Amino acid sequence: MDQLLEAIRAAVSSDASDEAKVKGATACRTILIALEAKPGEPMQMPGAAAPSLPIEAIAAAVRGMPVDQLLDVAIARLRSALPADAALPKTKTFTIPLVPVPRRGR
Repeated sequence: MDQLLEAIRAAVSSDASDEAKVKGATACRTILIALEAKPGEPMQMPGAAAPSLPIEAIAAAVRGMPVDQLLDVAIARLRSALPADAALPKTKTFTIPLVPVPRRGR
């Protein structure tokens, strides 16, 4: 939360760059989505379709976002793409095997 508030503070300063303003606007939207979310429901952006943004703006918007928040937004977007009557599978645990990477001699 502190990172979001700092992004907003930086965006509203008189000498804010365009990148800082984009980060601040994204932080405002993220806080608004979190405040409007109902318990047990995924957070989703209001409106039917998201505006298309250049990849640079998208990268700048998510660059300062915490990983857990980024994953929450991604999961919410994926869930909103499912049909309303779709049944979500029960969560299964899985393991990712770690493969040792051979070191090259220097």
